Amino acid sequence: MTSANLRAIPAGFLILFLALNTACSTKPKEPAEVYTRRVQADSLLIQGYNQTDTLKFDPAWASFNQALNIYASLDNREGMINALLALGRIRRLTEDIDSAEELYSHARSLAVYSEDTKAMRSVLNHQADLALRQGNPEKAMELLTDRENELTGGRERSAQLRLRGSARAALGFGDEAVALLVEAAEVALAADEKAAAAQAYYKLASLSSLGARFDEAEDWAIKALEADKSLEYAPGIAADLRALAIISAKAGKTEAAEDYYRRSWLAWRALGRSDDADEARSELEHLSGMQVTVP
Repeated sequence: MTSANLRAIPAGFLILFLALNTACSTKPKEPAEVYTRRVQADSLLIQGYNQTDTLKFDPAWASFNQALNIYASLDNREGMINALLALGRIRRLTEDIDSAEELYSHARSLAVYSEDTKAMRSVLNHQADLALRQGNPEKAMELLTDRENELTGGRERSAQLRLRGSARAALGFGDEAVALLVEAAEVALAADEKAAAAQAYYKLASLSSLGARFDEAEDWAIKALEADKSLEYAPGIAADLRALAIISAKAGKTEAAEDYYRRSWLAWRALGRSDDADEARSELEHLSGMQVTVP
């Protein structure tokens, strides 16, 4: 299965998330100048998410850093935490783990200072994800069972369940992992969070494939693909197609695998993700025994 780094929260979802947070706010109405500056910072944050989706990490870093500075000038701690987490994620994706840990730690300190339990939950999930990627599922479970991280529903709850499932899988508790991941998908769908559901389905497909349950793995991967298609989330679609190619190849379905690899390769090319495109193309050529050319 493909790396989880290929999957991210779609920018369109984040736009909606920010809009809902603004619409549902019970804070007093902002002065016009403050509102204008905050909207500017929100736009920079969204721009950075879009740039991260296409692996444009330097421009994304600049966007997130600008957003952080504006939020700081407004003493908007929620925005500062979101920007710090986004900056930390870039450092994680570029494998600068020490910097990622430091940025997440700053975000956590700010959440504690602000007594913002919602932000704390998000920070703990990010830290747990980092621990998992460092091969430390024990630390991830500790973070995910922190008393501040007890969630009742929505995207963050789904993320928490998915991360718990991943941690339990890494610790060898496969059945428990599957149950947690299925619950993560259900919680996400109940909250109409298709992006989070797709991530849970993707992980379920990976676990099923590792267990040589290829029909089951294919079903989960197709669910992930359908969810990402409904969001028109191109990076997720490309990753799902490659996952289906790997599963089909393992199951001996060579023709289907070649088709999925080709579609994944073309999807990555369209996104400008040359490394991912080259990997899919190389796998297709290895499977087919033929050189693949651009159509």
